[in-house]
Amino acid sequence: MSTSLPSAEPTPSPSRPAAVRQILHIAFWGVDAETLARDVQAHALTQSGWTERLHITAHDLPHANCQESSQEAMQTWLATELQNCGTRPHLSLLVPSESTPSAVAGELQLRNALISANVGFQVLYGATTAERIRNTANAIALTAKAILPSSERACFVVSDIAKPIHPRMRSWNCEKCSDPECEHRLFTGLLPA
Repeated sequence: MSTSLPSAEPTPSPSRPAAVRQILHIAFWGVDAETLARDVQAHALTQSGWTERLHITAHDLPHANCQESSQEAMQTWLATELQNCGTRPHLSLLVPSESTPSAVAGELQLRNALISANVGFQVLYGATTAERIRNTANAIALTAKAILPSSERACFVVSDIAKPIHPRMRSWNCEKCSDPECEHRLFTGLLPA
């Protein structure tokens, strides 16, 4: 079952035409996809500019007993869900199931169907709902950074996530240094933040 959650899109005023802004399409897939999508939608309401820039859909797995469904049936269901979306999602998040073996089997079939359909996805981990929302916010921010022009992605900055701080390098010749901690800092400092 596919559920499209409402967004609070602003209505353009007659005196000022609405600017064309790209909307990020976010899709949640899995057993509890709709519940998490609603939680993320509620979180988006607290973030400035998110609700009018996100289109969130939830796709709960179609069968209660997923072990009985075939991989072909899962691929057919996925194709129908993608067609109903109208556009491919910019970000697909797979909500992992830890409930029953049949749900886990259905999730495995869903992963295989997503891969077969060339739909990239990220598995959304987190022990609590708050952790999953935070991880979703990070995924949305990274997707916005990759897709949107710099003038349109400012609202997707996630400010409450601590970035790793790298200590400053030593100021002497590295070729003669054999300090493993220094080497680690050097190469860690070269990684993108």
